[in-house]
Amino acid sequence: MSKKKLILGSFMAVMAMAAVSTTTMAMPSDIREAVSEEGYDPYAHTNGGASYDDSELIPVGANYVATAQAMIRQSPFGDILDSTTPGETYYVVGECPDCMWYKISGNTSGYVYASYLVPASDYNSSTNSNSDHGRNIRPLDMMMDVTGASSVNVRTAPTTGGSIIGVVKEGDEVHVTGNVLNTEWYQCEYNGETAYICDDYLTPEFPQTMSCTVRSSLNIHDAADGNATIIGTLVGGDIIKASADENGWLRFSLSDGRIGYVSDEYMAAVQ
Repeated sequence: MSKKKLILGSFMAVMAMAAVSTTTMAMPSDIREAVSEEGYDPYAHTNGGASYDDSELIPVGANYVATAQAMIRQSPFGDILDSTTPGETYYVVGECPDCMWYKISGNTSGYVYASYLVPASDYNSSTNSNSDHGRNIRPLDMMMDVTGASSVNVRTAPTTGGSIIGVVKEGDEVHVTGNVLNTEWYQCEYNGETAYICDDYLTPEFPQTMSCTVRSSLNIHDAADGNATIIGTLVGGDIIKASADENGWLRFSLSDGRIGYVSDEYMAAVQ
């Protein structure tokens, strides 16, 4: 994947099973090193000592359905406690604010990688992204421009073996709806259909007007890092004009002139 492209889904591990009163590192150093390595696999990596302060969980409080047999871990990237059963419903307590993990409660309480859980109201066993195509898609809502080639194929699947259903030209605007994890493909909306384009040829548009999608509040940091100082919050529906994306963090100017950063996982393009 081209390094200049938007890096989606920063794997910044964070939580422990019990909230702690002292400040903890959101991500232990060995995990921090692992996620920066070429070919990192978030599903395989484990760290029994990983601790996480869950005091800043974004509340969810809803039933989600497992789309695959995913590991339930003691903390994000931590020890495996159990696994989910495809098609079973799990209660999601909250969402990690700086990485793609949900905390669930039930017979086994722990953390599940977000790509394997979908809201119960959205679940369809015949079409969910894991059982239908065997792929995990991180939802995204951004406008991107075609760059680096005079024409780029649009395909029915995130592989060069997918049937070509169209072509986009350099400079064309594309509505990107998801990132196909562990691949070099984006899921897109094309002529009313779901399609796929190689991410080497798509670049986020900036400045871009974005809306906050969280149910409660989203922290604004003073740097593109989940450990950086919190300087404010956004609430669901708040609008910002993002000027850049820095490894999964959207940069924008606050009303007082300061520069802030929020995770792109909780922002959607305003069209």
